[in-house]
Amino acid sequence: MGNKVFDPEKLIFALDIGTRTIVGLVGYSENGKIRILHVETAEHPARNMLDGQIHNIEGVAETALTVKKKLEKKLQVKLQRVSVAAAGRALTTLSVEVRRELDPQQRITPEAVLELEMEGVKKAQEQLSADTAGKGEKALYCIGYSIVHYYLDGHQISSLISQRGRSMGAVLLVTFLPHTVIDSLLTVIERIGLSLHSLTLEPIAAINALVPPEYRMLNLALVDIGAGTSDIAITRQGTITAYAMVPLAGDEITEAIADHFLLAFNEAEKLKLQLGSGEEKFAFKDIIGNTVNTTREEIAALIEPVVDQLVGKITEQILHFNQSPPRALFCIGGASQTPLLRDKFAKKLNLPLERVAVRDYKALNRFVYSGKKLKGPECVTPMGIALSALNERFLGFAHVTVNGKVVRLLESGPVKVGRMLIIAGFNPGSLISLGSRSKRITINGRVKLFPGKPGQNASISINKKPATLEDLVYPDDQIEVIPATPGQPATVMIKDIYDPEDYYVYCRGEKKYLRPAITLNGEPAADDQVLNDGDSVQIKGAGTLKDLVQNLGLKQLPPTILINDKPADLSCTVNPGDRIDWLETAEEI
Repeated sequence: MGNKVFDPEKLIFALDIGTRTIVGLVGYSENGKIRILHVETAEHPARNMLDGQIHNIEGVAETALTVKKKLEKKLQVKLQRVSVAAAGRALTTLSVEVRRELDPQQRITPEAVLELEMEGVKKAQEQLSADTAGKGEKALYCIGYSIVHYYLDGHQISSLISQRGRSMGAVLLVTFLPHTVIDSLLTVIERIGLSLHSLTLEPIAAINALVPPEYRMLNLALVDIGAGTSDIAITRQGTITAYAMVPLAGDEITEAIADHFLLAFNEAEKLKLQLGSGEEKFAFKDIIGNTVNTTREEIAALIEPVVDQLVGKITEQILHFNQSPPRALFCIGGASQTPLLRDKFAKKLNLPLERVAVRDYKALNRFVYSGKKLKGPECVTPMGIALSALNERFLGFAHVTVNGKVVRLLESGPVKVGRMLIIAGFNPGSLISLGSRSKRITINGRVKLFPGKPGQNASISINKKPATLEDLVYPDDQIEVIPATPGQPATVMIKDIYDPEDYYVYCRGEKKYLRPAITLNGEPAADDQVLNDGDSVQIKGAGTLKDLVQNLGLKQLPPTILINDKPADLSCTVNPGDRIDWLETAEEI
C-alpha cells in the first residue's frame, strides 16, 4: 500500500477471536462492498480459550494486540475501534409461543402487539430461569428477539395491527447471552487500547455474509465448525428460525490425533491441517523422538469415529430445530475441511452430496480481496463481522439509566423504550395496563358487551420529557418509569341494562313510569343486583295489570279495567305505551 494514509474513522476493523486463532481484517466501504486492505492472523500460544470461551484474558489480549500492531504497521494508522462477535457457544435461544384472547369488537393496536411480544420475552425468561434453577448457571442477558410468525384466530398472518378477531398469537425466537461473555470480550478490547464499534454473534455474522435475506425463503442450514464449537443457523420462509450450538468441533479431532500418535496438541493441529493439502504421506516425530510414517488414509480411519460423533451431534440439533432435513447444508469454519465430513453429513441428512457445500471466499459477493491469507472457509465469520458493522446491523454497546440503575444497551442501534425496559428486567405487566375483559350479558336472548374500565399504562419519561413505549432510546439517556395501574373490572347491575324512561303507560291519559318485570337467570331480580359474565336477563314489559294497580295505590279495585280499550284481567301483561282506563266506580286515594 506504499505510504498511503487512511482515515481511521472510515476504516472497518473486524476481529474474530477464535478458540485457536485470532483473525483481524481492515477494510472500508466501496460502492456497497467491503474492500479488504489487510489481513493478519495469530494463533494462541497456549490454550487460552476453550470451546469459544475466553479463559485467560491476559493471554488472549496479548495475541489480539499482536494482530492489531501488525495491521497498524502495514496501514500506518492508529486503529481506534473494533467490531467483534460473541461466541455461539454462549448463545441460548428459546422458541416460545404466546396467545391472548381478544374483544372481537376492538381493533388490535400497536401497543397490544408490543404487549404480546413482551409477554413472549417474559415467558422465555421464566422458562430459562426454570431450566437453569439450581444449576449454578451464570446470569443471562436477553439480547433480542425476532418474530417467526403472528397468528389471528389460529391463522398465520403477517401483521396484527388494526385487525379484529377473537384471539391473537405469536411465535418468538428469543436469544440470551451470559454477562460474563460480554465482560470478557470488552476486557480484551480495553486491554489492547480499542473502543467497541459493534458487537454481533458469530452465527449471525456468518449467515449475514453467506445467506443474504433474498435466499432465506429457502430452508437452509449453516454450520460453522471451528476449533471449540460448531454453531448452527437455520433459515426458512424469509427468516432465521433457529440458532443452535454443539460443544464439539475441530479440537476433538486434533486430540484424537495427538492421543494416537503421541503428539503435542499444537503438533497434532499442524498434522490435521496438512490433511487438506492433498498430500498422501506424512512423516513426523512423536514426543519420545520416534519417527512416525503414516498416510492420509490411516489418519482418516483414525478420526472417523470422532467425525461420526461430531456429524451426529450437529445433525441431531438441525433435525430438532428444523423438524426435517434442510434443502441444503453450508459448512464453514476451519474444521469444515476435515476428511469424510461432507459425505457423512449427506448420508445423515439424506441429501445429495452436491447439496452439502463447504463455502469459502468465492461464495461471498460483497467483498473485494486480492490477498491470500483469508480465502478458505475460515474467512466467512470474520468477513461477516465486518459486514455486520458496515450494515450497522450490530449489537451496539452503551449505557442507559433506568430509574437510576445503569443498564447496558446491547442492541442494533437505537431501540424502543419497550424493548429497553425488557432488557432492564421490567415485568410486562408493570408497563402496559391489562384492562379487564368485557362482561357478556344475555338480555332477552341477545348478547351485549359491557367493557371494563381501562387502567393507565406506565408513565414514562426520557430525559424528563414524556415518552411512550414506541419512542427510541439512545446511549446515555435517562429513563424514568412509574408502573402501570391495572384496569378495573366491569361492574354491571340490573339498573344498568335498561332505561326507566322507556317503561311507561298512560293511565286515564296521564303518563306513568313503571319498573319492568325482570328476572336474572330465571329468578326475580332487584335493580341493585350485580351481574356476572354469562348471566341471562329477561325483561318482560312493564309488569302485570295487578302490579300496575298496586303501584297506582287504588284503595278499591275497579270492576272493569281496559287496556287499549279492551277489557283485561289482573294477570295481563302491561307493555310500554299501553293506554289504561277504568270505569268511574272506584275511589282513588
